[in-house]
Amino acid sequence: MEFTSVEKQAVISLMIGIIEADGWIDEEEIEFAEDVLDAIECTEEDFELGQDMPLLPALVAVKNMTDEQKSVVSDVITATIVADRVITAEEAVVFDYVSDLTGIDIYLDEEEKKEKETLKDLASEAD
Repeated sequence: MEFTSVEKQAVISLMIGIIEADGWIDEEEIEFAEDVLDAIECTEEDFELGQDMPLLPALVAVKNMTDEQKSVVSDVITATIVADRVITAEEAVVFDYVSDLTGIDIYLDEEEKKEKETLKDLASEAD
């Protein structure tokens, strides 16, 4: 899957936002993120700019992606949440926010949609 530099930076920004959402960064999350960075052929510059990219431009970049790219981003975001095998309410809130504002939730398969509902439940319990 081809992504522009800005699109790669947006993916990085969203991944980092989810990884940092619960205040705990697990080694498995880092390893997963590194695998994603390799898969999308991220440069060091893309990574540095993605780290500093604010959430709004990242969301806009994802919203403007092709359907195929959004499907990949949806997979990356959901996999990032479960990379450490712990789903926190904070991660659920970020996931819900990102998926609703970018429209990537339509690319979730039925099992992932059920998981998203569970994430929403977790988020509402945290409130």
